[in-house]
Amino acid sequence: MRLRSLLSYTVTLLFALAGCGELAICAQAQSLCDLLPAPAVKATLGLTGDLSAKPNTEGGNGCDYKGAAVGPTTVIADSSDDGGMVKMIFDQRMKMLGSGGQAVSGVGDAAYYEERDNQQIPRFPGQEFTQQSLVFRAKGKILSFIVMTPGNGLPKSAILSLGALAISKPINTLKDPS
Repeated sequence: MRLRSLLSYTVTLLFALAGCGELAICAQAQSLCDLLPAPAVKATLGLTGDLSAKPNTEGGNGCDYKGAAVGPTTVIADSSDDGGMVKMIFDQRMKMLGSGGQAVSGVGDAAYYEERDNQQIPRFPGQEFTQQSLVFRAKGKILSFIVMTPGNGLPKSAILSLGALAISKPINTLKDPS
């Protein structure tokens, strides 16, 4: 009888752990850099050249990805719990998308995508950038990705794929800093 009980407990524990994928990642994820390493982001977006990742935990558990090229590609990723003021802002934004913004399906429970061409960054005079943003709700979190690239930007499908990659990870383990 004890052996059956122990076996049942072990199987239950294994199923619970299997939902996390890589246990080390779940237990230690402090920022999106832990869940979405730079090589995975680079491959998903179809970028060439180096891409580095640095946690941005000032007010969040995000990650700043930067390309090394002149007029670099940058990706700013952030995550917040889906509640309170963040939830209210997201819900309001979904109702009132401006020009260049559109609701998208297939990425979490709700999502919107925005694109802004001909953006300027003071550090890079004379160079135009495209800003592409994806904000979505999934697994009790609201995640945002802002991608700045020189020129005409990336295919929208690449930005949506980055969202799908994030959802495939245990983003619900990310804790908002106190």
